[in-house]
Amino acid sequence: MTAFRPIPRLRGRVEYRKTGSNTLWGFEDWSITRGADGLRVMAAHCEMTLTGGDGAHQNVVRDSVLSVHPDFHPHDAFVRIMREGAVTGTGWFRFTDSEATCESWTRDEGRVSQSIPIERPIRGFGIHAVQGDGWLASTFPYHKGVGHRQFFGRNLLHSVHHLGATGPMITTSGSGLDYVGRETITVPAGTFDCHHVAFVGLTNAHPPYDMWVSADGDFLYVRGVVSGYMDSTFELAELSREHGA
Repeated sequence: MTAFRPIPRLRGRVEYRKTGSNTLWGFEDWSITRGADGLRVMAAHCEMTLTGGDGAHQNVVRDSVLSVHPDFHPHDAFVRIMREGAVTGTGWFRFTDSEATCESWTRDEGRVSQSIPIERPIRGFGIHAVQGDGWLASTFPYHKGVGHRQFFGRNLLHSVHHLGATGPMITTSGSGLDYVGRETITVPAGTFDCHHVAFVGLTNAHPPYDMWVSADGDFLYVRGVVSGYMDSTFELAELSREHGA
């Protein structure tokens, strides 16, 4: 009998803070494994406090699992959302070369079944965990150099809410990426060689968003800065590598 050997695993924590005051308003714990066939699986647990226009606070917990092929084309995903301690939605997603499907339930819509045509490759599937945002930059053609801008057509995500607190179901938005350049930055988890990109052409009224992802091929989310009403900085606060990762 072959001895049990755990597969390589990365673990990280991203902290969500207000840029001006450095106030912590959320965090994300994630783990990433990679199987022998190259399939990456990310599990992310996110907790945050949202503030409405009336100043009221609401606690949101989102648990997500996303798996992607070696080229980062999505394979499947699961998202569950809780608001104020109650489940408000849960959904399963599957992707082929030509189709995206969803079976979900939400408190507002009830049972939801969806199927939409896609054409591989797509940029990815947005699950609103910021490490998932990092993977959305995995297919960008960095070899085209600083200043290159690329749009990806219809982008799929589980919610058009800026913090992913609604749904889950298949929704779409439009956006592209600008390549700002290669930069070495230091965050609480360490110093990283990164690609700096900026989201452009966002169609869901998202405020300006810059992101730094590791340039080692894992596309780890190292830092993100969102201005406007969100006024937030997202930084990798902890990172560990297990079992040879």
